[in-house]
Amino acid sequence: MEKKILVVDDELEVRDLFYDILTREGYKVVTISGGEEAIKAIREEKPDLVLLDFNMPRINGIEILKRVRKNDIKTKIIMLTGIESEDLEKEARISGASGFLRKNLGIKVIIKSINNIFSLKREYNEDKILIVDDDEAISSLIKDFLTKKGYNAFTAKDGEEALEILKKEKPILVLLDVRLPGMDGIVVLKRIREMDDKVGVIMVTGIKDEEIFEEAKRLGAYEYIIKPFNLDYLETCVLVRVSLVSAQVG
Repeated sequence: MEKKILVVDDELEVRDLFYDILTREGYKVVTISGGEEAIKAIREEKPDLVLLDFNMPRINGIEILKRVRKNDIKTKIIMLTGIESEDLEKEARISGASGFLRKNLGIKVIIKSINNIFSLKREYNEDKILIVDDDEAISSLIKDFLTKKGYNAFTAKDGEEALEILKKEKPILVLLDVRLPGMDGIVVLKRIREMDDKVGVIMVTGIKDEEIFEEAKRLGAYEYIIKPFNLDYLETCVLVRVSLVSAQVG
């Protein structure tokens, strides 16, 4: 069945670009400039996915997201942003965003991410993902979830084991806890970057520390997800990062 995507952005050029490309990809596309019209369209059009811009006049993307979720509408909503703001992203997560796509990723990566989101059948073992966490319950939960989504997932309980698996299996993505026995997550991230500067790294942690967050970003971590996390949001982060890494090496 044809999937419907609603694009909400106040920039005409952005709406036109997404309409043209997504239509060619086989989606039914509706574009809205924002505000009350967007809330009405989400309710009436019942899209399978909403691409919602953060920064819009009058009613911004966060307010639209809050009002949609207040009405108990379960549509997957991905925030589009041209800026990086931890406060805005935190507010969007709390308000029910399914994930984020940064405009500077480039249109090809964004479209590939959208296609992956709608992929009904992934090629099993297509992409390897390493989960590094000393909490066995959490690592098992993530592994089971990603395996069901078609990924080949590995787990490691500490940094030393993670680096050995990294050398042997060469995963496309690492989900890395900050607080680990022996080497902490930031040291592990530094070692990963020394071994492979292309592998994607997402920090998955219960530590809300701005200094650690900034250091992780400086060392090339793509995302910093705070536990407890939403698996739907985690999946979107994984899809975007896998698409970005694939585009870089492809």
